[in-house]
Amino acid sequence: MPTDQSSLEIGVLNRLRILCISETGWFDTNTVFNDIRCAGGVDVDQYGIPWPPFGDLHADNAAGFAALLEAETADGAHHRVLFDTGWNPAWMDRRFAEEGIDRLLQDGEIGALVISHEHFDHFWGIGSALRHRPDITLYIPDGLSSQGLAFIKEQGHVGKLVKVPLGQPLSLIPGLAVVNFPTHALLRIESENVLYAQIRDRGMAMMTGCGHGGVLNLLDYARSTFRGGDRIFALYGGLHISPLEDWDESRDQILESLGRYGIAKLACNHCTGRRAVEKMVEAGLPVTHGTARNGSQNELFVGNGDVVELA
Repeated sequence: MPTDQSSLEIGVLNRLRILCISETGWFDTNTVFNDIRCAGGVDVDQYGIPWPPFGDLHADNAAGFAALLEAETADGAHHRVLFDTGWNPAWMDRRFAEEGIDRLLQDGEIGALVISHEHFDHFWGIGSALRHRPDITLYIPDGLSSQGLAFIKEQGHVGKLVKVPLGQPLSLIPGLAVVNFPTHALLRIESENVLYAQIRDRGMAMMTGCGHGGVLNLLDYARSTFRGGDRIFALYGGLHISPLEDWDESRDQILESLGRYGIAKLACNHCTGRRAVEKMVEAGLPVTHGTARNGSQNELFVGNGDVVELA
């Protein structure tokens, strides 16, 4: 991690467009957590639960999280990055086809794939991407399990594999960087990649899969590490504030703190929690609403097929 406050220059993007391919990690939370309890609880190895693609346990409840980032760099060049690959191959095959991701992969129009973390709903659908582009450059958090590494190989990956080290930002393209953070999430997940972009004349945008490291910690990292990181323009993704819809005073304090960052756009996905977004709206935070289509169930989330423009 850089030691000089706000010292790291990552470049700038003229614009960034985020297409939400799928925010629906699953359709029913009780079903997922009952499956986990039956398997032995939150500390079990997720690979022992026979969910798709390793089995057919509640396959109709399995979906996934994935997004496509389309960026224009300062020189006018255009780049695409796939962020996560969802869970259920049947669901992800459908969503990739509906949004044209399959064709973009086949045509080599997506330059890299970034896996945020190893949780099933972000990672287990990787075969749906690799079958269209097995040689894509793949960024994973250093610390991915041996089962996860074997799964990548089994799904046919033959391209460059980059393990993002903890706390050391890596540039994907000028203006967009990935950082790996330690975490201790259920089902033995120990690290998570987060994306940071610097948008010309706007400020810093942060994109998370789940944000297990804590949304405020991740924002403060941007402030203390990146030049221009003290100006937070937008957040996109899962913010992991109330994923099980529980609430207490500490969560109220998180929302109060979010309100002090001067954020212009809050585009929330699944694990932020419906109750958290409702409270954001009540507090007057700048929530970007979705359209609740293509399998998404709630307009509070930026959902399947929705687009967030950052420019």
